[in-house]
Amino acid sequence: KAATPVPGGVGPMTIASLLENTLIAYERKEGF
Repeated sequence: KAATPVPGGVGPMTIASLLENTLIAYERKEGF
């Protein structure tokens, strides 16, 4: 179930991954 893509929408795991990647990129840019 976790690996099943959601048609016409974005799954919670995808959103979590995007947020995590954004935070990592921000921390690297800010020098943390």
